[in-house]
Amino acid sequence: MKSRVQLSYSLLAIFILFLLMVQARLWAPYWDTRNVQAILTWDVMGYYIYLPAHFIYHDLGHMAFASDIMREYSPSGSFYQAFQVPGGPEGQLVAKYTCGLALLWTPFFFLGHWAAGWLNYPQDGFSAPYQVAIAFGGLLFALLGLGLLRRVLLRYFSDVVTTLVLVLLVLGSNYFQYAVFDAAMAHNYLFTGYALLLWLTVRWHERPTRWKAFFIGLTLGLLVLIRPSEAVAAVVPLLWGMGSLAAVRQKLALLRTRWADVLLLALGGLVGVLPQPLYWHWATGHFLFYSYGDQHFSFFKPHLWEVLFSFRKGWLIYSPLLLLPLAGIVVLWRTQRAVAVPVLAFVVLNLWVVSAWDIWWYGGSIGQRALVQSYAVLALPWAAVVAWLLAPARRPALRAAAVVVVVLMVDLNLFQHWQYMRSIIHPEEMNRRYYFAVFNQTMPTQSDFALLDVKTHLPKAERHYKPQSLGKLDFDNQPADAATGISADVGYFSRQSFHADAAHAYSPALSIKLADASLTPGQYVRASCRVFSDYGAWGNKLVMTIERAGKSLSWNAIRLQNNLSVNRAWNIVHFDAPLPPDALPDDVLKVYVLSENGSGCYIDDVQAELMAPALDKW
Repeated sequence: MKSRVQLSYSLLAIFILFLLMVQARLWAPYWDTRNVQAILTWDVMGYYIYLPAHFIYHDLGHMAFASDIMREYSPSGSFYQAFQVPGGPEGQLVAKYTCGLALLWTPFFFLGHWAAGWLNYPQDGFSAPYQVAIAFGGLLFALLGLGLLRRVLLRYFSDVVTTLVLVLLVLGSNYFQYAVFDAAMAHNYLFTGYALLLWLTVRWHERPTRWKAFFIGLTLGLLVLIRPSEAVAAVVPLLWGMGSLAAVRQKLALLRTRWADVLLLALGGLVGVLPQPLYWHWATGHFLFYSYGDQHFSFFKPHLWEVLFSFRKGWLIYSPLLLLPLAGIVVLWRTQRAVAVPVLAFVVLNLWVVSAWDIWWYGGSIGQRALVQSYAVLALPWAAVVAWLLAPARRPALRAAAVVVVVLMVDLNLFQHWQYMRSIIHPEEMNRRYYFAVFNQTMPTQSDFALLDVKTHLPKAERHYKPQSLGKLDFDNQPADAATGISADVGYFSRQSFHADAAHAYSPALSIKLADASLTPGQYVRASCRVFSDYGAWGNKLVMTIERAGKSLSWNAIRLQNNLSVNRAWNIVHFDAPLPPDALPDDVLKVYVLSENGSGCYIDDVQAELMAPALDKW
């Protein structure tokens, strides 16, 4: 008689999702290590620096090799990942970030090191084989995390519900970004750590054993070793099963009976965090050391609204589907109180800690990346609300409406990920006006990109206006001179232009007296210029100001580099702004380029135009 193998939809879903994630990773590989979009860049470099410093250069104390890495690979704008030990010998450095990720990366680092030698790449810790090894190591950890989370969910929910939650979590939230493209960031590994913590917690409460207790503590220690703020995870095993006063008394009685488990849990936690105080003592002479400088928590002034709803980094703006698990907490509270109590406590405490960080936007990201790891815990109320929607008692119309909304939210999430990878969604400086300007856009206009920097735009579509030139500065009639920045290297119509760089922070200004141009308050003026650069005009701005007696009455500026810019070609940038309501005829309009320690670029055709209403269009 043939045995029947039961099909597990959730296991199949994980397999398919993993294939999709690998495909997405290959779609945007970033193996080119000579740009800041490679894998081992910015904060990731700070977590990773322990490995090449110790195993390749044997220089964990001074990291003298970092200057060569910065010059060769440009992993970040500056080497902020380590700094001088306060009061220590000159040149003695301490790493800013903790070493937890470095421990988890160790096997992938050695795999990359071996591959670099075998394929004749530099064995310097940052060449392409290291990047590939760390990137796919992150994907493997994502697979492990999803597998562990599946085991947890199946303890409480059906295979169908588990399948739906896993699919929605991956495709409907910003977890996708940190499991695939930014898989080397801490959040992917923390997510897997939370999934492991849940699984061990559930197993210990089902059948307590000492080794499970030790590994619960070890997992908590590793979470803290990766990011100290993850100490909030301790409330999950601490409060698990405490759904009533009677359950609290039973839990306390169990802990008294199994006091050895408590000691082993504490020992596991100590073992997990121990590498960091040992490193700090070696580097600074102190077992406890605050390495984040002037970055702190403000626990009495959390940025809760900004974290949840701001267009800059609002969690529920960029991952609106996460409203489902928040609503699911209510369902979980009614159906499985023993699970809901630790989940609710963790969600509240974690949200408070995340919101209290002074840099609440957490650098470059799509949405709130600091909450991604918490999705492992939120999967439980997520499953509860999905199970509630699938119950036979629910009306078909309600389920149909939920399906439509969920599909739209997944579609929005994936599209916004595409926009983010295409630099349409800005990693740090989103705002309401720009968000709605590029919403559902595959190719924003220059006017759209200008809204990242200026608050104004034309009241009507551009076709309703007729530009009238007020003046142009093309540098053709000025002698080329390195002192003034006028260059004969390249120009738009001629061979002349202005070269903006650190030595020439201000370009010559186009100056127009308002009375001479018959300009009046409220009229819209367009400032524009043409830009040529080899690798992007980063750190440079086009400025339009209204001045009175040498003092600025209004000031607007936009960056010269955006997603429309093409390297080694002349790009035109512009923005529109109204003249201030209190402008006077003797005020002066000025248009110029400002370089704020920006990369070198060439500027031509600095121009101002009056955006006059086209009478036949109004």
